[in-house]
Amino acid sequence: MSEADRQPLLQAAHETSARLDQLEMILKLAPVGIGLVDELGRTTMTNGVLHRMLGYSTEEFETLSWAEYTHPDDIPINAEFSRRLAAGEIDRFEMEKRFRRKDGEWIWTELTVSLVRHANGSPAYEIGIATDITKRKRLEHDLRAAEERYRVLVERVPAVVYSAEPGENGRWLYVSPQIETMLGFTAQEWMDDPSLWGRQIDPAEREAVLQAENRMVADGPSTVQRGATYRMFRRDGSALWVRDDAIVTQDQSGKPVLQGVLVDVTQEKALEEQLGHEARHDSLTGLPNRSLFRASVDEALAESTPSSRGTAVLFIDLDNFKSVNDSFGHATGDEVIVAAARRIRACTRDGDSARLGGDEFALVLRNTTADEAVALADRILDALHGTPIAFSGGTVIVGASIGIAIADARDTSETLLRNADLAMYQAKARGRGRHATYERGMHEGAVEQFRLAEALQRAVAVGAITLVFQPIVDLRLGSVEGIEALARWTDPELGPVPPSVFIPVAEQAGLIHELGRQVLVRACTEVAQWRESTGGDAYVTVNVSPLQLEDPTFPDFVVTILEDQGLEPSGLVLEVTEGLLLEESSRTTLSALRAHGVRVAIDDFGTGYSSLSRLRDLPVDMMKVDQAFVGPLGAHDGDRAFLDAIIGLSRTLGLTTVAEGIETPTQLAELQASACDLGQGYLLARPGPIDQIPAVMPGVTAWVSSAG
Repeated sequence: MSEADRQPLLQAAHETSARLDQLEMILKLAPVGIGLVDELGRTTMTNGVLHRMLGYSTEEFETLSWAEYTHPDDIPINAEFSRRLAAGEIDRFEMEKRFRRKDGEWIWTELTVSLVRHANGSPAYEIGIATDITKRKRLEHDLRAAEERYRVLVERVPAVVYSAEPGENGRWLYVSPQIETMLGFTAQEWMDDPSLWGRQIDPAEREAVLQAENRMVADGPSTVQRGATYRMFRRDGSALWVRDDAIVTQDQSGKPVLQGVLVDVTQEKALEEQLGHEARHDSLTGLPNRSLFRASVDEALAESTPSSRGTAVLFIDLDNFKSVNDSFGHATGDEVIVAAARRIRACTRDGDSARLGGDEFALVLRNTTADEAVALADRILDALHGTPIAFSGGTVIVGASIGIAIADARDTSETLLRNADLAMYQAKARGRGRHATYERGMHEGAVEQFRLAEALQRAVAVGAITLVFQPIVDLRLGSVEGIEALARWTDPELGPVPPSVFIPVAEQAGLIHELGRQVLVRACTEVAQWRESTGGDAYVTVNVSPLQLEDPTFPDFVVTILEDQGLEPSGLVLEVTEGLLLEESSRTTLSALRAHGVRVAIDDFGTGYSSLSRLRDLPVDMMKVDQAFVGPLGAHDGDRAFLDAIIGLSRTLGLTTVAEGIETPTQLAELQASACDLGQGYLLARPGPIDQIPAVMPGVTAWVSSAG
């Protein structure tokens, strides 16, 4: 071959070599793994990326079949694709394939394969391009796992999770299966009909719910969750309350999307309503309590107009209810309260009555008159007192005192209740079991009572209550057998205040316990000193308040005082009223004191309501005959006979008789003739300093002699 003929061949060979060098460079620099696979499945040419990807050397690739480092599950798929490629059914194929690295680790690749044929069309070799997608596959796996966990959570959580477009007819993009449990519609039904949500909302609340949603959407996307509670209806028509909490997001096009949770809060709503009811109603009777009653009075006053007739409040306090608790126990007391509430409620409209606490009730009357309020008070008194209230252990008659207040233009619920309360106390002062209507002077009296309580508190604090003493004399021998200690108070501004005024104030103001202790200590101290200076052995007598006897520490306090002053227990006589002796708690305390040797006297006998059958069982040692029975002596023979009967009864019961209020010689003579044991009064000695009381009153002895 001539040189001219060889030159083109050399040129072509050179160009081919250059192209091969260029292809080899491209192969080496390509960012993907590239391999040429021959008809035996060996990878005869590979680039560095593929080496690094799988860890095999060029020589290892040339000797290994691709099936040896392919995942078993992927081999048949790969082989089928290669068969079709060779058969000319496809030009190329793509698949996700797992390769085992030389170190044994499996990686995922995205494999693209095409075929190079010989000039005669037979397959020459496959060119494969592999991209490592292991990280992507792991992310996809983690994402699928997370989605599965989220799906399980969403579908099992006891609430409806949703994604929806806003608006009454906005599309529901997703709703969890719990929608069927909650509302009776399948998730598919809910998403197929966007109007279902709006239709199932209570019509009374629909507009407010939509407005709240519109405001939320108008504020734009936010991670701040907003909620609304509203009523819906299930498919079967039953009602439920739901709590709808959602946030606003945006889809890819920037449109707002609501991501939220619907929770059935029917039970919580019912509990909330129950707690709200209990917070404003009395748990025992079910009546409105003081808070709700005040609101009712406020409402009634707000509704009142110049053309309407008026608003009234009735304040009802059960009479002697404490004795029911003391005698029969608090469980019985509760039964009586419930029965009384039922009777009061039956006298008026629902919602008008309330229990303010303890044994206090109230009524508000709208568009009424004073006459109608009085008529209602009469009906309530009849309903309470007319028929005994039955309880598990028997029956009891319960009366009441009622205060009536008619509102004027200046009244508030507070002033109206206060005025009715003042009127109720006035009814009690007039004898209980009746009603009284508020008058402006009552308030002035209450203010005066408050001033009195303040002054008395200061007086008790500094020990300004003083004592005077009046002797109790043996009407036969004239000896001083006892000395009664009487509390006195003179205020720098108010002047002398009688015990009949300041003792009830002390009881109402909670001062009676401290005042009673001061009186008892001073009385025992001064009588002990009197005994030492005169040689007498007179006992000291002290009046006791019912509230003192309710104090469980009172008996121990009395015993301690007697021991401190060196007085024997019989040297102290506690005076109590007849009514007080009917109280179970009082009898218990007095019995405990008598067990120590302290004596008890019935004060003002004949003015109370002790039955003769019960008198025999009372824990008493002395009977003090009230001045009302002593004063008339000498005027009528019948008065002497009545006195003889009282003294005879006292003697039969083994009691010492003490006559009070002896003011004339005639009264003294009649008492001496009736063989009354002891007496006291202005004729014998006025109350005064104890050091002016002698051990013997000679004048009494003289009167005895002259009478003889």
